[in-house]
Amino acid sequence: MPTRSNEQLCKLTQEGDTSARNILLENNLRFIRKIALEQCRSMGLDENDIRIDVDDLVQEGSIGLLNAIPLFDAGRGMKFLTYTAPAIRNAMTDCIRAALAQFEQRMVDKKDGSGFQRIYLDDVLSDDERMLRIEAIADPHTQTPEQIYIQKEQLIELYGALNKLTAREQTYLLYRYGFTDGIEYPLIVAALHFHLSESRTKKGEGEVMDNLRGKLPWCF
Repeated sequence: MPTRSNEQLCKLTQEGDTSARNILLENNLRFIRKIALEQCRSMGLDENDIRIDVDDLVQEGSIGLLNAIPLFDAGRGMKFLTYTAPAIRNAMTDCIRAALAQFEQRMVDKKDGSGFQRIYLDDVLSDDERMLRIEAIADPHTQTPEQIYIQKEQLIELYGALNKLTAREQTYLLYRYGFTDGIEYPLIVAALHFHLSESRTKKGEGEVMDNLRGKLPWCF
């Protein structure tokens, strides 16, 4: 078969050409793998024992691409990969969620309990480290002295409120909202990091945030 574009191969596949379907998938495996690697890096899959790797995501992404073929309409002027990229990512995300749920169930089935006890806790920052971070956050090149002072005061009150939480609550918030490394992580990434289901993480975060708000003077 002569070299054809993704859009042409997709049209042939929609007409029942299985050879075109196989070529379409093969031609785009590099694109699928690139997305899989991005997902692994962004979600830290290589740093936990969820039992999912790049090849698993490539397989799920391939299924996502194939499932998108019947719905693609070249007449709308959209490129095939532009159209299928969300389907590929969604298929990978569903795979990660399923693996996370299975991991949590394995933890529940073990004698050590609910899985929450299996959280790999980061060290809670010391008072000196907290103050160093407060100093670092205030950027004199983008803020006035008054703004820097107000922000410092608010951060001091925030860290004071954090000190009133449990060690586990502190650790979760420090990781989730970037206090430890300057990166605010999505909920599903936090779930993966702490080996919890997404639903449990969401519920637990809501409870922790309510607890924190109750300890902040400007939230009354």
